[in-house]
Amino acid sequence: MRDDGLERPEHQPGMALLLSLILCGTGQIYNGEVSKGIMMMVLCFLLWFVLLGWVVHIWSIVDSVVVAERLNRKAG
Repeated sequence: MRDDGLERPEHQPGMALLLSLILCGTGQIYNGEVSKGIMMMVLCFLLWFVLLGWVVHIWSIVDSVVVAERLNRKAG
C-alpha cells in the first residue's frame, strides 16, 4: 500500500501492454513470465524474416494484458 492510502495493483495491464508494444515479450517479463517472454522475443524475431512476426507480436500484447489482470485477481 502506498503512503496516500491508495492501493495500486502489482501488475498493471496498461504497463504490460505498453512494454509489449515497444518490444515483443517484455510484457510477459514484466508479469514475471521470463521464459515465456524470451520465447516470444525469439519467435517474433525469427518469424519477421518470413513476415509473420506480427502474429507473435499481437499474441504477446494480448497475453501480457490478460495475464496481468489474472495476477491482480489472484492477489486481490
